[in-house]
Amino acid sequence: MPSKKDTELVTKLRAASARLTDAGAPELAATVDDLLAPGGWGRLRHATESDTAAPNVPIHMPLVVRTAIQQAAKSAGRNVPTDVAEGLEEFIAGRFRPAAGANRVRRGTGLESGNLNVRVDADLKARFAAAVEEHGGALGYKPALSHVAKAWLIEKYSIAPAEKLAEA
Repeated sequence: MPSKKDTELVTKLRAASARLTDAGAPELAATVDDLLAPGGWGRLRHATESDTAAPNVPIHMPLVVRTAIQQAAKSAGRNVPTDVAEGLEEFIAGRFRPAAGANRVRRGTGLESGNLNVRVDADLKARFAAAVEEHGGALGYKPALSHVAKAWLIEKYSIAPAEKLAEA
């Protein structure tokens, strides 16, 4: 059931649409009507978030590792996105270099995997990409942002290998 405030908002938007039509601005009225149509709020939210929110970076890993990272961050009073940003800054500065294939889980372990979704500032993502291009030759590989983020979190919180976590 919509709240009184929500109902008033819808009523005012309908009145605004009618007034815009009467004032000779049917294209603006149509925009308000689109907002009032089913899914309109979601499209508006998506549009405003995409302008302001940091883009999502899915970090694929075994669920036992994801849980261990989340619990370690919570226990330390830390924030995973802040920790990821710290790791990316360390990579950009040349102070952190994960080995190729670091923290890769062997195939056939049967461990269920998923994503740890983290928002990373677009400027930081761009600086990371530039650092990969600049240092990729010296590393012998071009690491993905998610690879560096996962390696940083595992190292920062001293997370055991996924196979050992699954045994516990």
